[in-house]
Amino acid sequence: MPTSPPVTRRNPLLPLNSALPLLLTRPLEFRNRYRWPLVVLLIGASCDLFTTLWNLREYGPGIELHVPQRLLSEWFGVDIGVPIAKLVQLIFVLLVAAWWRPWCKWILIVCGTLYLLASVSNYFLLF
Repeated sequence: MPTSPPVTRRNPLLPLNSALPLLLTRPLEFRNRYRWPLVVLLIGASCDLFTTLWNLREYGPGIELHVPQRLLSEWFGVDIGVPIAKLVQLIFVLLVAAWWRPWCKWILIVCGTLYLLASVSNYFLLF
């Protein structure tokens, strides 16, 4: 009599192809799998962090358009509020990218590029 494969329950909230369990349970393996997109993301986020710090130190938190970042900078000061806000942004980018595993690499690269463009905008005060 043939036997059927064991039924495994998957989390109904996750898409069929999600890297979120990998990120949450084996982060070093996630890092190894997405090494270069993560490098792009970290370079972009770091540049954005430093140029945002530079501008908010110079002109004050009132110039910040991102409400959570402005509030954190007002509550905790620029030197603490900006890194906290950027860290939260980075965590959300990682979670969203991992959620959609087929697009994870591209989401990380696009977000890293957007961070770089934001840092250029901060540097030249374009917007």
